[in-house]
Amino acid sequence: MLSSFARRELDVLVGTQMIAKGHDFPGVTLVCVILADTSLAIPDFRAAERTLQLLMQVGGRAGRGGDPGRVMVQTYNPESQPISCLLSHDFEGFSRRELERRRALAYPPFSRLIASRIEGADPRRTAEAARQLASRMARHLPPASHGVRLLGPAPAPLSRIKNRTRWQILLKGPTHDALSAPVRAVEEHLPALARSVKVAIDVDPGALL
Repeated sequence: MLSSFARRELDVLVGTQMIAKGHDFPGVTLVCVILADTSLAIPDFRAAERTLQLLMQVGGRAGRGGDPGRVMVQTYNPESQPISCLLSHDFEGFSRRELERRRALAYPPFSRLIASRIEGADPRRTAEAARQLASRMARHLPPASHGVRLLGPAPAPLSRIKNRTRWQILLKGPTHDALSAPVRAVEEHLPALARSVKVAIDVDPGALL
């Protein structure tokens, strides 16, 4: 399909974000983004950053040949930071305000995150395992002065994949060392969990879904 589009046998290409990256079609002069707000609603502290990144990437597909390009973005929130910064090409301003927000909320790069993901076919056993692990983490947190926070347990944003229930626990703190004690407590408790329950510990997770 991409080859046919490159040969101009097709005039319109419709797709997900996969069409935003790595393609060089000189004949493309119009790019349209539908529901650009969708990715802003993802429960991840990187949502605004990724929205702007995606919009800039897909917009860059237009006008790569001799003819000028045009980008149309459909949004219900034109004043949101990623959309407004895209229109003004103000990446530095976006970066400055986004870093201020993350500093205030103690999110990376001003902290470290560790995500424990619990999944299993039995919803009851999976939820119970998540509660057990969170309870053990809570008992091994360093003093409050160390700045470590325990978030969860809670159903993962994608709470069910391939008939398996998913839960998530987040640890947030200033350094990896500050998070080590509660993580060791989780690792020590893993043999006691039901064999049908799987646990993954993700240090500095790239996504929180």
